[in-house]
Amino acid sequence: MGLNKKDRRISIWIGVIIGVTLSSMLFRYAIKDKNERSQLRLGSYDSNLTAIENSPFPLVPSEIRKAIPRGLVLYHEGNQSISDAENNKTDCWIIESSGALRSERLFLLVEIQRDGKAKFFRASELYITAKTGIKETDLSRQLPADDFRILGQNERTSEFILQIKEFSPSKLKYYLRNLPSLFKDIINVRLYPWYPKQ
Repeated sequence: MGLNKKDRRISIWIGVIIGVTLSSMLFRYAIKDKNERSQLRLGSYDSNLTAIENSPFPLVPSEIRKAIPRGLVLYHEGNQSISDAENNKTDCWIIESSGALRSERLFLLVEIQRDGKAKFFRASELYITAKTGIKETDLSRQLPADDFRILGQNERTSEFILQIKEFSPSKLKYYLRNLPSLFKDIINVRLYPWYPKQ
């Protein structure tokens, strides 16, 4: 004997409620598990080991946690500055910020001075001043495509935006110091500033 129409509706609704409840519980469990695993991941703020070299790093300063809440520490160097070669009272951090989408990832250089003042830069991009009359295609021909890519030009300053493949602290220092002597059309190289959302 089959169910009447009313009993069938009740059965369907009970099934839907059970299904929604179970899927909600599974979703919450999966999110909790993902968050626990990400806290243990190398480079996470709580792991105390960098993601690239497995080097220990100190407690991540609140300035970084506030500006980049979900980050991954790729490199840390104590008593080093990339932006100011004379300043050894600065800690240098290279952080991968993570957005909801993979395309929202940024690689950031953060320098924290002993007084707590923080300076933020993009780690994977530099500003380049070229000689007068040099076009993007001229620079692209000179720069090795395996290491560099020109992303465009800053309209306000006329500087070219150079994406770099390797951006460890030592590589950044090397590029800032040596690109003008390695490539004849480059006059100056500087870090690309980044401003956290307020």
